[in-house]
Amino acid sequence: MADFEEKTEQATPRRRQKAREEGQIARSRELISMSATGGILLMFYFSGASFIGRITDMMRKLLALQYGRNPVEAMKFATAEMLWILIPFLGIALTLALASGAAQGGFVLKPVKFEFGKLSPLKGFKQLFSKYGLVEFLKSLFKFVIGGAIFYLILRNLMNILPLTAMMDIRDMLSLAGKLLFRAILIIFLTFFVFAVIDYFYQRWRHAESLKMTKEEIKQEYKETEGDPMVKSRVKSIQREMARRRMMQEVPKASVVITNPTHIAVALKYKKDDMAAPVLVAKGAGFVAEKIKEIAKKHRIPIVEDKPLARTIFKLQLDSFIPPELYRAVAKILAYIYNLRGAA
Repeated sequence: MADFEEKTEQATPRRRQKAREEGQIARSRELISMSATGGILLMFYFSGASFIGRITDMMRKLLALQYGRNPVEAMKFATAEMLWILIPFLGIALTLALASGAAQGGFVLKPVKFEFGKLSPLKGFKQLFSKYGLVEFLKSLFKFVIGGAIFYLILRNLMNILPLTAMMDIRDMLSLAGKLLFRAILIIFLTFFVFAVIDYFYQRWRHAESLKMTKEEIKQEYKETEGDPMVKSRVKSIQREMARRRMMQEVPKASVVITNPTHIAVALKYKKDDMAAPVLVAKGAGFVAEKIKEIAKKHRIPIVEDKPLARTIFKLQLDSFIPPELYRAVAKILAYIYNLRGAA
């Protein structure tokens, strides 16, 4: 039944953390690619003339054989110069792509694992016809339709302007063509950038849906995090037993054991020169009380019966001093013990 239980619960922080460690992050590839494209457009806007001039100069050198007459050597020099020209554009594109990725959830480094299951054609076929596969298809179709509509509008606007170019010289025509081209690219970029932002929010929603858990999974995670109740009970039992053993080790060091007389036993320790007041070093009821009295008899620790005093001291925390209101009652018992020892 649990295998078919509907996932209705939001992911816990631990589940989200594990997903992040596995590289599952809400991230839109569309937004990353559009950020890189925006960087290239910025470089063209501010240094497009310089770029075209350097490319033109490189082609002039290539055609003028300034790179040499050997075709291989000439192409090698031309390619190196082309890469040097493109480095600023590639650099700003890479920087903005990384910044976009970081803004969407940072970077996660995980060991590379080769999973044969991902190469299964059947699995890929199922993903293609899944709900998310259909959404991806609709996204591509929407982008194609929007791109076609924008291209049509730009082309129609160009056809309206085209008759006016008959009266222009070649420089004015090139300038106008450049402006129209840049404007068209800018419109397309802004349109798809808005779409990429929408896609990012969709990816966040999809990621949250994929991490949802069943109630049984939340219970299981709680057990793994907080510990199984039976195991926790066993651990507490062991801890109580260890504390009881340490307490019993203090009984031989006690000055007196006070009982009520059968159900409760408390052991007090007092050293006149080292302690401000007697300290409760051991206490117990039932079997533990009998064990305290047994150890006290074995080590010749005085055992005194005082029901009210034993019950009052039993309420105190271990290793705590007795309160001032009990000083007189405890002092009488200690004085009685000291007198007995003195007489002995």
